[in-house]
Amino acid sequence: MIEKTAFLLKIIVICLFTTNLSASEKIQIDEFNDWSVLRQETDAGRLCYITSEPIEKKGDYDKSNRGETRVFVTHGPGKAERDVVSIVAGYVFKKQSEVELSVDGNKQSFFTLEDRAWSFGQDEDKKIIRNMKRGNKLTVTGVSSRGNKTIDVYSLSGFTKAKQMLDKICS
Repeated sequence: MIEKTAFLLKIIVICLFTTNLSASEKIQIDEFNDWSVLRQETDAGRLCYITSEPIEKKGDYDKSNRGETRVFVTHGPGKAERDVVSIVAGYVFKKQSEVELSVDGNKQSFFTLEDRAWSFGQDEDKKIIRNMKRGNKLTVTGVSSRGNKTIDVYSLSGFTKAKQMLDKICS
């Protein structure tokens, strides 16, 4: 229970820093095919992450009414927060729903909070990252607060090199 609470607090801190542009400027370090490596200096320390946008978005919804959609792997701020996998949906998720993340058929569930989703812990993050390094395609399936199902498909081309760079710049 304590581990889960500490993990949730880390998630909230990361969420605050990745959405707050006024804390400091985000600096793009490099790009590897479909993945970008970024760094941000904050009052709490260095925040580094890799991110990608979907190559395909499916679902019966108003495409112009959807915000930014991304997958992240984040380090920091601080040395304790490493390899946190998260999703930004571009809409508010249905309350108390779960998101399905699938890498080449290997499925895992994520919990949701507003427009974001996270795995259920560090061990799950490690499995997801291992699968992402080996995989070709990542699929995220979620349901909006309006009941619309979305399926976002991401390329994993460049993920492994981006992850290596992330580990190097935020060690």
